[in-house]
Amino acid sequence: MLKSIVINVTGMSCCHCEASVVKACESVDGVESAKANAKKGVVKIKAANDSVVDSVKAAIKEAGFGC
Repeated sequence: MLKSIVINVTGMSCCHCEASVVKACESVDGVESAKANAKKGVVKIKAANDSVVDSVKAAIKEAGFGC
């Protein structure tokens, strides 16, 4: 069963930022899907377990955003 995990993200201001964050999250092994919301400053990922969180945060930072 997939878990829904919410990660706070700083620096998103538009739909292009959201797309960049989603792409970064979905590039991490174990992440099934991601949905970013710039207004709320969050990304919701669906993953098998919490072990992907550190990798997802690293991917978000590499894409130029904070978390």
